[in-house]
Amino acid sequence: MKKVRILARGIVQGVGFRPFVHNLAVAHSLSGHVKNLGTSVEVVAEGKDADVDAFVEGMRRGPKLSRIDSLDVSEEPYSGDYRDFRIEKSSASGFGGFIPPDTGICNNCLEDMRGESRFKDYWAASCVDCGPRYAIMDTLPYDRDNTTMTDFPFCEDCLRDYKDPKNRRYHAQGFSCPKCGPRLYLYGEDRKPLAPPVEETIRLLNEGRILAIKGVGGFHLCCKMDVTPLLRQRRNRPEQPFALMAPLPVIEKYAHVNEGERGLLDSMQRPIVLLRRKHGVPESVAPGLHTVGFMTPYTGFHHLLFKDIGEPLIMTSANLPSEPMVKDNEEAFRRLKGIADYYLLHDRRILNRCDDSVLRYNDGMFFTRMARGYAPAMFPMKKSSPKAILAMGPELNSSVSIYKDNLCYTSHHLGHINNPLALDFLRETVDRLLKMTKVTPEIVVTDMHPSFLSSRLGRELAQQFKADVVTVQHHRAHIGSLVVEGVELEDVVGVAMDGVGYGEDGTVWGGEIFHGGAHPAGLLPVPMPGGDLATKFPMRMVAGILYGSVDEGRLLRIMEANMGPTEAQVILKQVERKVNVAYSSSAGRVLDSVAALLGVCYRRTYEGEPAMKLESFAFPGDANKVDLPCDIIRMDGRNVVDSRSLLRAVVDAMDEGKNRHDIAASAQVSLARAFAEQACRAAKKSGAPVVGLSGGVAVNAAIGRTIEDYVKSEGLKFVTNHKLPCGDGGVSFGQAVLARDMISPTI
Repeated sequence: MKKVRILARGIVQGVGFRPFVHNLAVAHSLSGHVKNLGTSVEVVAEGKDADVDAFVEGMRRGPKLSRIDSLDVSEEPYSGDYRDFRIEKSSASGFGGFIPPDTGICNNCLEDMRGESRFKDYWAASCVDCGPRYAIMDTLPYDRDNTTMTDFPFCEDCLRDYKDPKNRRYHAQGFSCPKCGPRLYLYGEDRKPLAPPVEETIRLLNEGRILAIKGVGGFHLCCKMDVTPLLRQRRNRPEQPFALMAPLPVIEKYAHVNEGERGLLDSMQRPIVLLRRKHGVPESVAPGLHTVGFMTPYTGFHHLLFKDIGEPLIMTSANLPSEPMVKDNEEAFRRLKGIADYYLLHDRRILNRCDDSVLRYNDGMFFTRMARGYAPAMFPMKKSSPKAILAMGPELNSSVSIYKDNLCYTSHHLGHINNPLALDFLRETVDRLLKMTKVTPEIVVTDMHPSFLSSRLGRELAQQFKADVVTVQHHRAHIGSLVVEGVELEDVVGVAMDGVGYGEDGTVWGGEIFHGGAHPAGLLPVPMPGGDLATKFPMRMVAGILYGSVDEGRLLRIMEANMGPTEAQVILKQVERKVNVAYSSSAGRVLDSVAALLGVCYRRTYEGEPAMKLESFAFPGDANKVDLPCDIIRMDGRNVVDSRSLLRAVVDAMDEGKNRHDIAASAQVSLARAFAEQACRAAKKSGAPVVGLSGGVAVNAAIGRTIEDYVKSEGLKFVTNHKLPCGDGGVSFGQAVLARDMISPTI
């Protein structure tokens, strides 16, 4: 006979791990207990030697949503004290617990909804394998009393299921039924109720109404596709693409879906996936883009909605630009007044706002937004941090990370931290994650930009916790985020390509090549007339890049295609006299300039718009049909990519009447190849075996593919972000990694 004590760490919270262990032990005729310690799961099991050994092997597999990072098994003297195997009451034991993300409804619960059980047509059906987690959690361990489901005591039937080891709702913390669970309510602007809520919602949508719908982690605005222009007007989003929701068979009528994309759409995470659109999706849904974001229904309510609606629905986050999404009922009536016609609410409180995740599939998944289903994320690290680190992230598309011992947590997408509401959301998220992880920061990491609201809050928190402040340069943090892909920074020459970031020399960076502390190459700094205005009106960047490189009369004619002659002359004088002119080495601004030159986008109305529209404009083009040289010059002892030569070549190609789609495709490839050449040259000179690519530009399929192909052709390994966003959502993780190395450079 044999007795073992097992400590399981990893994704073992909120994934049905304890019921899995219980049923596995019973199957092997073992006695003992399983207990949630908040940061790990403790198991004591005793029985015949062969049965115990088989049980341990079975535990290594875990239930389908789990991830076993470590399984510490120690043998103890057999005692025979246990009569059966049971789930003990949870207790907390400090740092190291997993914060489970929310998951979509499983097929078993859908079958219950469609059958004749008590869960028939119940909008909030869930079980141990599915349903809300993080959105309703207050703290760890993941028990019902620590979630907003504490507001809904079990009825007799649900309590029986909860206690039945043979039921898949055994020890499921978030489930309920129509008798005891949260309920739906539908109201007009006058707050008069309409019933039945689901049927009335379908009727209103078919009539062309706009509804605010409370979901798992916040509110959506929902309407039919032909109502998009009205929603844009009310929402003040003239161009930004809206997401669509539909069952997978419907999606395949409106978009091209490959196997990788189908796997994402059909996963338990149910993210928004950017798909190549077919005819049938109105241009107004995603203006100027060849892709459209689709997600499949991920709650019971969503499935009920599509019982009587056979086309995609707009399902976009309910918030005004730059504000966090709405999560509370009263907040919805206040903040969405004048936007929504009706409000579909439920009475389950949302504690943690969490937006929908957005991904692309380019020979692997790429996050453009990591949120519901994937975050908060916990990453086991090869190197331990000697001090607890809180990394505050950047300003745009932000996240926060917590790094202690050999674990790093990265939050969900927090949006743009550039107004009081967003700052409150950031503070609320930091407080919640510190509470859940039981971490007291000893180091607070901020971006090098001194004026970011996230940096200001970081300095306040450092005072509160008596922690030291460490600043990390934005693009170095992008490269630091590649550590999660299993590489060591000393082995990587990193290419950081994005929009803007405060550089170590006080200029705006955005096209940099690093190896360790060295900065061997990058993009030529060019004037940004008007500073931030040049990010909103990319023709200003055209003036900054081409001034002095082409005839002034020719440049004026180019600019006057988008503006009046007086404004064009004023901008050129601004560049000439260097009045209110910043300098930028941003790859994103170069792509914006190409978009403006080609007439693709003259004004940015949302983050990344010109470059995104350029990629779509280039999609039908052939880069091989137009040769656009991009020179490399020496400057301050290092090689720099000369964007002036690229834009001159674009202008020449346009004057020669070359196809503009081909020009766009060639411009992307030429810029990418120039960076790849310099990165490979630096790698071979230093002996680094890996070239890594990160930054928002890395999500561009053509640019990423060009750099990857060139790097591999040079016999080097290529890495980019797959587990974290390559954009600013991964910066906080990189900040934490670099801060660790600053305080323990020899580890």
